[in-house]
Amino acid sequence: MDKSQDDSLVDSIKAKLEYLSSLTNQCCIYRVPNKLRRLNPDAYSPRVISFGPFHRGKEDLQAMEEHKYRYLQSLLHRTSFSLDDLVRVARTWEENATNFYAEDVKLNGDEFVEMLVVDGSFLVELLLRSRYSQLRGDKDRIFGKPKMITDGLFHLLTPYYQQGTPSVLEIVHRHFSCFLSNIVDKMFDSEPEHFVGLLRSCYLPLVPIRLAESTSKVENAPEATELHNAGVKFKAAGTSSCLLDIIFADGVLKIPTIIIDDLTESLYRNIIVFEQCHCSDKNFLHYIRLLSCFIRSPADADLLIRSGIFVNDLGNVEDVSKLFNSICKEVIFGRRFYCQRLSESLQAYCNTPWNRWKAVLRRDYFHNPWSVASVVAALLLLILTFIQAICSILAL
Repeated sequence: MDKSQDDSLVDSIKAKLEYLSSLTNQCCIYRVPNKLRRLNPDAYSPRVISFGPFHRGKEDLQAMEEHKYRYLQSLLHRTSFSLDDLVRVARTWEENATNFYAEDVKLNGDEFVEMLVVDGSFLVELLLRSRYSQLRGDKDRIFGKPKMITDGLFHLLTPYYQQGTPSVLEIVHRHFSCFLSNIVDKMFDSEPEHFVGLLRSCYLPLVPIRLAESTSKVENAPEATELHNAGVKFKAAGTSSCLLDIIFADGVLKIPTIIIDDLTESLYRNIIVFEQCHCSDKNFLHYIRLLSCFIRSPADADLLIRSGIFVNDLGNVEDVSKLFNSICKEVIFGRRFYCQRLSESLQAYCNTPWNRWKAVLRRDYFHNPWSVASVVAALLLLILTFIQAICSILAL
């Protein structure tokens, strides 16, 4: 091959190497991997409004673009900040903001800064109107009928509101109460990097749990009907600060109440993707995987619903079963399992014959007063027969 061809190829590769984007440890915004997106594209796609560059310009989201500018206008009218001020401040954020994205942003400088100003102002105004009803107008289409940008704009505007204005985290927590209805307020050790990260943190314990190395499979966790047949009693633990507070003791499995509705799958899938792309621990995924082990059939889902552990606002039990049968496909669990000890304890309980015998006796012979009476009568008859036989033998 001609040396000049090699030289040309080398120059071409060098040029590509020179234009590689630099990697940073600030990255926290990712595009959903295709292998996960294809399982349920709707769970990861905005339906009404876009934030950020990934879905910017999509035709089916254009209806709300004008409303973004209306929120920006309303925000400017209530403060002494001008549009020039916001643009100037957003320009200083541009470089750091682009570092939050795991891939190159396909916007030029002006387009990116405009996106920061418009999307960021809309988000801040949305949160403020969610918290302060007096800020909403009669014609508000929403109420009437990324971390740095949100926090930055919010803190710029805080002096223009009443003293004791809650933090942005408190307002976000209140706004997302539809997702967090069974999560109590909690203090955060550090400021979440991402809204999805904030939602995830509300499900996890404040103190990280050290996980032992294990090669056991998550699938070892028995399904709900198998546990029931082995005598395990299911009990709703009620409101909890951590949904991972699942406790098994003395044959009783306590699980915090879980509300299942139309938003659940989208919420859970997005938190799982965030863990897959960004988090070293996969605790939320392990929690969902444990639930999917419990729910392998509609009968399992129905058992948890009747136990009060699931509040089913989704529809029929088949829909609940399908959700948990599909939600963990194509994800990576790693070798550490948050619920490993719990899983092993449940499996050991199911493998103990005496537990199954007790469950059969309780279910088949002691489930109502008449059954108990018949069993007692049969035992008395058996005892009397035995005594009569002994007496006959002694008489001989």
